Amino acid sequence: MNSKWIFVFLLCFHAVSAQNGEEIFQFMNLPISARQAALGGTANASWDSDANMTLANPALVNEKMHNQFGINYTTYLDDISYGTVSYVRQLNDEKSYVSIGGRFVDYGTFKQSDNIGNETGTFQVKDAAITLGYGYNIGDFFTLGTNVSYVTSTIETYQSQAILADFGVVFHDIDYNNNLSLVFKNVGFQFDPYNEEQEKLPFQLNLGFSTRPEFIPVELSVTMSNIQNWNLSDPTNANGDKTGLGKELLDHLAVGAEFFPEKGFNLRLGYNFKRGSEMSVENARSFAGLNFGIGFRISYFRFDYTHSRYHNSGNVNTFGLKINLEEMLGKRYSWE
Repeated sequence: MNSKWIFVFLLCFHAVSAQNGEEIFQFMNLPISARQAALGGTANASWDSDANMTLANPALVNEKMHNQFGINYTTYLDDISYGTVSYVRQLNDEKSYVSIGGRFVDYGTFKQSDNIGNETGTFQVKDAAITLGYGYNIGDFFTLGTNVSYVTSTIETYQSQAILADFGVVFHDIDYNNNLSLVFKNVGFQFDPYNEEQEKLPFQLNLGFSTRPEFIPVELSVTMSNIQNWNLSDPTNANGDKTGLGKELLDHLAVGAEFFPEKGFNLRLGYNFKRGSEMSVENARSFAGLNFGIGFRISYFRFDYTHSRYHNSGNVNTFGLKINLEEMLGKRYSWE
């Protein structure tokens, strides 16, 4: 088992050089839950019972996720809707886990016109993906995981399809509540392109860290995304000066804090630096990049809500529901 996983990760490293771009299927890098959105939109290192996080990092599977189900719905700008579902089950060997998930984006209905501008009807644009995952605990401190997704994008009668894979590894120090994760996202191939020409895939190499201080009821998270593409920033700032190293670093960074993690009531706060710099309005306070949310538990259900600041002209709300099927069907692991 170990040698096979090592081989898979070597293939993943080899694929990095061929997947350096972001074009089609961008929805595969959207926040996967209300909780992740609240923590900055890219968090991938929380080691707990949240089955949603397997879509961010398949190596986060653990025994607390057994029989946990999550569903999320986001109202994006201009009536765009986005949703995800996730479920995790631990196998009988107690070291292996399987997960299943899905996500969709509905961009709404558009007017269709001929080449001289006469309206001829309407059409729809949608994206969707189905994901199967597997994770394996290789010791007291390391877990490896992989997701394989069938992805499709539809514009009117035109369609594009792809097979994408995520590869993750997590170092989890349970005694000190520290977790370090590395994820290769969206490695794969587009087997049905729109224009009979292969397009770039939304590959990302993401690094995450989370920690829970011993005497403070909070979990802190820091995530660096798009490490494979360092030059995310504009080459010059608003004054025409060359962009510095500090700004280039911040444009990869998202930070978050969750107060009272895994308790009956949660408060969450996060900031995405790149979104904050790109969506800010000159001489106006927009709080772009800021996210805040809450979570609370009622019996077997946990409800989540997050408000994400994008721009003065519009912001994003995400609603989430987690269901503890293990508690409903027969107690094995509790939320606490």
